Amino acid sequence: MWPMNLPTIMLGLYGYPLVLAQVANGAFGLQPFHIDLSHDFSKMIKQVEDTELPADYEFPEISPSFGLDPSLLKSWKDEWTTSFDWEKEQAAMNEFNHFKATIEGLEIHFIHETSDAPDAIPLILLHGWPGTFMEFGSVIDDLKKGATTATGKPVSFNVIVPSLPGFAFSSVPPANWTAQDTGRVFNTLMTKVLGYERYAVHGTDWGVSVAYSMYDGFNTSVRAAHFNFLPFLPLQPDQLAAQNISLSPLEEFEEQRFLEWNTAGIGYFIEQTNKVRSYIIV
Repeated sequence: MWPMNLPTIMLGLYGYPLVLAQVANGAFGLQPFHIDLSHDFSKMIKQVEDTELPADYEFPEISPSFGLDPSLLKSWKDEWTTSFDWEKEQAAMNEFNHFKATIEGLEIHFIHETSDAPDAIPLILLHGWPGTFMEFGSVIDDLKKGATTATGKPVSFNVIVPSLPGFAFSSVPPANWTAQDTGRVFNTLMTKVLGYERYAVHGTDWGVSVAYSMYDGFNTSVRAAHFNFLPFLPLQPDQLAAQNISLSPLEEFEEQRFLEWNTAGIGYFIEQTNKVRSYIIV
């Protein structure tokens, strides 16, 4: 049901006292939120049904490097229009405690699930593009229940999973909005809306940039951070040569993969950073 597993998170937060402030609901318009996709989903299914896919003969067997296999796309269309149980998925999402708060004029949707342990570590999980908060659905309960560390110490988490601005049920940010802006909003969510003085952050994909900005800009609050990659580009071959840096065979392989991606894998990124209103209309 939930498509992604969160990598193991080892966080050095033990021993930090947490004070959960009493925040009036009116301060940030904090309200419970219930997901209801009944209208939107029927419209989406109709759009899927009406979509004509290219005939198979237009795409002879070619390398996956050319893009999505049309037969795979057809199988997804068939699943969505015949067997996908959206009510079951909606019910699964609503098993979590959802909320909305207004921060800097944006409606921010988030899940907030708390552990029974009084010393649970607040942990905010940030999804990427084109993902959603659903990426973390399969790990929320386990993080709440907790585990035992290698030294025998119990650890559990209060889990916060927001939707990035413009994703799912969070409102669209203004033009020129940055990952740093989102990081500032999410720090407000953690410290002022939810009252956590200290917390940990995990980011994946685009959420990495937001998580790193929080780690870098709010290090009195962010006491630990975990990323599935670092938001920095590796050195190019000429830069490596200029600095007389030698790579191991594994590093050479990783460098080559990056160069291939940087040449043939960023079409979507270029598209999304140019004339975006035109793409929305199309």
